[in-house]
Amino acid sequence: DVLVLSTNSRAAPARVAAQRARVAAEALRRAGVEAVYKKIDSTFRGNVGQELDAILDVFPGPLTVLTPAFPPAGRAVRDGVLLVRGVPVHRTAIGRDPVTPLRESHLPTVLDRQSKRPVYQLCLALLRGGSASLARTIREWRAASPGIVLADAVTPQDLDRIARLIAREKLFGVAAGSAGLATALCSVLSWPRRVRCSKPSGKGPALLVVGSPNPTSVEQVAWIETHGRATIVPAALDEVVADGDRYRRELARVVKRARAELLAGHDTVVTLAQRPASPSGRQRALRPSASKTLSEFLGQATSLVVRDVRPSGLLLCGGDIAVAACSALGASAVELQGEVEAGVPWGRLIGGDCAGIPAVTKAGGFGTPETFGRAIRFLRPAPPRPRRNA
Repeated sequence: DVLVLSTNSRAAPARVAAQRARVAAEALRRAGVEAVYKKIDSTFRGNVGQELDAILDVFPGPLTVLTPAFPPAGRAVRDGVLLVRGVPVHRTAIGRDPVTPLRESHLPTVLDRQSKRPVYQLCLALLRGGSASLARTIREWRAASPGIVLADAVTPQDLDRIARLIAREKLFGVAAGSAGLATALCSVLSWPRRVRCSKPSGKGPALLVVGSPNPTSVEQVAWIETHGRATIVPAALDEVVADGDRYRRELARVVKRARAELLAGHDTVVTLAQRPASPSGRQRALRPSASKTLSEFLGQATSLVVRDVRPSGLLLCGGDIAVAACSALGASAVELQGEVEAGVPWGRLIGGDCAGIPAVTKAGGFGTPETFGRAIRFLRPAPPRPRRNA
């Protein structure tokens, strides 16, 4: 079995994030866990170094391999530089993230600022070279000082090489990375797979809740609107971040419209994502303090809508949105079942009034323009009724 603990610490101050990671690691140690995978954001946002240090204080080891690379989602690391679809990450929307921007693409530089441990850089030439030279380098790093091995990877095969290195050198204690390295490790370790239940077969409409302002998500909403795949119910950002009556009126308006569309059999998108203001796709910046309000609004809206109309499934876009929606629905967890596409998992809610309902979760920056359309077809194979836009 794999036990997953969420520290919800990406946007927390570094000291708070480290403390949460340490508490989680201590709980895992008491539970008898021997191997830890520190899941990080594929764009390296948050307090990666501080949290990894805290975990390594509880699970000490000679070397910890780390890479955020996830090639199927367009994330690669070359010469220590994190690239998103070929562009240094600080030059993408991640560099303008209103809550946790990453303004440096050279990851050894980022880790030097965040971690007290030495950072060893595993370049592509060494990773893809002879096993003897790689083994010799690992021995040298082991002998020097316990530290973090930051690995380059630009293809799935590179991640497989890293996973085999971890297995061969017995570096299982703590590893860190995105879903990319996690997938490669599962394959190398040959963990048995549980039999999963059947895919969703709902005939009713699907409800999509999109809170990420990432240009990728904005483009995905625009695609399903252009192709007539769903009704778009946008919430006015200025009303959502307002206090008191304005917030409540906007919540009531959005919930009423979304309920009506679902009852009419239309796949429905409740969204806060803004349309691009320019050809570059730049978004209007939001106050960091508004992020929690936006998540809570969408969580409340989701709960109020499905209280009366149970959709065939949910798509929750944005990590904070997924947490807020699950909390508002009373769901304690999501039992993972598989993927709609690379990096876009689906599962069934555990607990609450919507227990068992299929739920797809998607990071704001993941996927192609057609991803939401594919998710709708996955959640409700039956063709939808003709829709209209709000």
